[in-house]
Amino acid sequence: MKSTRDWVAARLRGARDFCKRQAPYLILVSFLCCFFVVLFFNRIVVSVYPGELGVLWRRLGGGTQIDTVYREGMHVILPINKMYVYNVRKQQFTDSINVLTVDGLTVGVKYSVRYYLEKDTLPLLHQRVGPDYVNVVVRPEIRSVMRTVFGQYKPEEIYTTQKAIQERVSALSMGHLGGRFVSLDDVPIESITLPPKISEAIEAKMAQQQLDEEYGYRLPIAAKEADRKRIESAGIRDYNNTINNSLTPSVLAWQGILATQELSKSPNAKVVVIGSGKSGLPLILGKE
Repeated sequence: MKSTRDWVAARLRGARDFCKRQAPYLILVSFLCCFFVVLFFNRIVVSVYPGELGVLWRRLGGGTQIDTVYREGMHVILPINKMYVYNVRKQQFTDSINVLTVDGLTVGVKYSVRYYLEKDTLPLLHQRVGPDYVNVVVRPEIRSVMRTVFGQYKPEEIYTTQKAIQERVSALSMGHLGGRFVSLDDVPIESITLPPKISEAIEAKMAQQQLDEEYGYRLPIAAKEADRKRIESAGIRDYNNTINNSLTPSVLAWQGILATQELSKSPNAKVVVIGSGKSGLPLILGKE
């Protein structure tokens, strides 16, 4: 037991003596190590923040790690390796393009692209496309789809079928980007700008169509109104004919007698003039 303690004490004394003799060199090595850690800290300690995923590239270990995706948190790697961090949240950018219609007219289209990256295909995206995938894949593919879709329509069809164009652009874009390891959410078209003369002609044509439809709606109403007036006039005619046929001299004389009786009952002063003729009716004149 004593010999063991003596051996340990001897080793410690030897280490202290070595440190005293090599102190300048040890200080230099420590300084270099600290300097190395500070200099390459961002390459040794990598932080993956919320909404991000990391893909590791190993210089001496086979390149891109296809089967490994680094999640949120802090990761320590060798400084000779490199961690590529990707935003996997839904992202959006706005773009505009001039496309040709089937008639060869130029149409301006402003649109947005909403996309995101999948965890399972992220290493493949990094290996085959790279971090600049928006300019390498997303933007060119969407532009190609825009040219293809709008090139199959006439200007007036673009003006009246924007919803169908929107759906077709989104469907084709999803198919194109699906094979490029990018998931597409939607491609909403914000505005379509036609040449001024074409736009004015289309608007005038549509206004005329609306006017034609309005006339088509108003004509049946006018026809029904004409039928109503014909029926009403026929009723008035029949009523007048009935009255004319029923107004005999005897009836008129009797109505005159009744009117005279009613007037004679009035307390007001009056003058009664007897009409001439055998059946003359009295004429009553009077005032207060």
